[in-house]
Amino acid sequence: MAASFSFLGFAIIFAIAIAAYVALIASANLLRKTRNLRFGRAYHAFAIAAALLAALHYGPKIIGMQPLWVGEVLPHLTAIALVLAAFPAVTLINRILWVHTGPNGKVVEAPRVLADTTGLLVFIAIALGMMHLVYGVKVPGLLAGSGVIAIILGLAMQDLLGNIFGGLSLYLEKPFKPGDWLRVENQDARVVEITWRSTRLLTNDDVMLDVPNATIVKNTITNYEKPTCRHALHASIGLHFDVPPTRAQAVLREATASVPGVVDSPKPVVHVREFQESSINYDIKFWIDDHRFAQRILSDVRSHAWYAVRRAGMEIPFPIVTLHRARSPDDSRKVARALATQALRNHKIFSFLNGDQIDDLVQHSEVVLFAPQEHIIEQAAVGDSMFLLVKGRAEVRVAHGDKSDVVATFGPGDCCGEMSLLTGEPRSATVVALEEVDAVEITRSILTPLIHETPEVLNRLSELLAERQAANEQLFAAAMPAHEKRARQATILHRLRGFFLLGQ
Repeated sequence: MAASFSFLGFAIIFAIAIAAYVALIASANLLRKTRNLRFGRAYHAFAIAAALLAALHYGPKIIGMQPLWVGEVLPHLTAIALVLAAFPAVTLINRILWVHTGPNGKVVEAPRVLADTTGLLVFIAIALGMMHLVYGVKVPGLLAGSGVIAIILGLAMQDLLGNIFGGLSLYLEKPFKPGDWLRVENQDARVVEITWRSTRLLTNDDVMLDVPNATIVKNTITNYEKPTCRHALHASIGLHFDVPPTRAQAVLREATASVPGVVDSPKPVVHVREFQESSINYDIKFWIDDHRFAQRILSDVRSHAWYAVRRAGMEIPFPIVTLHRARSPDDSRKVARALATQALRNHKIFSFLNGDQIDDLVQHSEVVLFAPQEHIIEQAAVGDSMFLLVKGRAEVRVAHGDKSDVVATFGPGDCCGEMSLLTGEPRSATVVALEEVDAVEITRSILTPLIHETPEVLNRLSELLAERQAANEQLFAAAMPAHEKRARQATILHRLRGFFLLGQ
């Protein structure tokens, strides 16, 4: 009878275990298909423990006999099953509480800190329940009677609980979210993840910061993304007292507005910040809408400001206590003018001028510098000068509504703006420096005396400009009918005489 019972009992226990395990796995697969709920590998361990527990609990009852070893195993197996049950329980509770479908049908998950906190609470509850129900430990008495242990645990978990409550506070108040740029501990960093213990951030140097939540909630948080991603930055520059503030502000505003990444609205603002011993300090305030590029944009604003004030003849002074020695001649300007002279001699429009006229034209012109991405001329702007490039490259952009097309690239020896110089027409395109550009700027005030001295050059200018205009219109001057060519030249000659105030 004992042998028969042993075989039959084990057979029944095995059958019940297999049935229970299959039922639990089938339930998990059903939830995965219908609710897209995945339990993970821990669920299999729970299913095995629960199946064995069911088999040992109900098998002996079916047979009518229970071996002694079953009574000894059941409590421990129950404790194991309860602990393993915490894993699927946490998954179910987190799915019910913290995952929902948004209005657009997209699944929205709460921050990880809430899921982690929920899991911790569930594990604590199951552990306490297991101690009380399985092993008969009186949990209230244990907690009340173990005062020293409670104090030690409380002190040890003080920071942990502070971080957990800090994470809950961050979720409820939502001062920032993953992806936001913050100012934390004097560093700009992007939020990567908010966990139950800390907030992880990534700096511009690709360095990870792991800041405890309790630390963040105790300090001032600067969020560059709220209320919108558009926010202001500041740069400063000091100029000589001889520079009129109004003129300085206009030059700095224009230089700042040309920097890629500075938004068009609001426009840059320049304030007189303070008077120092050696300079007037100006504060440049401008807006950007992507803090990822803040360092690059700040650098470009300072660079553009330096080039702009240099072109405008404004001085960034040294401290008054500095001793200055006499300045040597600017060799770079001499080289630039020499290159410009050679380029003008080879230029189709100005090649008719003699050597002395070209030398005089270049020597009275300014050598100007432009920073990369700075606009040399603006489309549709009124202009009375041309620029002859002697170093660096620039590209020509023509705007059509909201689009801008690159139509040409200029290099040393090329010039731009000659049509506006000679006819007073608005600029037909925008020319942008691709790298640092040295250029010679020839203005109308410099060219006019030369025209008045030798007015016959207008005939040659009108002929050449008619050909240039035809080329710009993608026509070939050689194929143009003679009468149309003469009519175009007469029109341009009439405009040139009027522009340079010569008699008709």
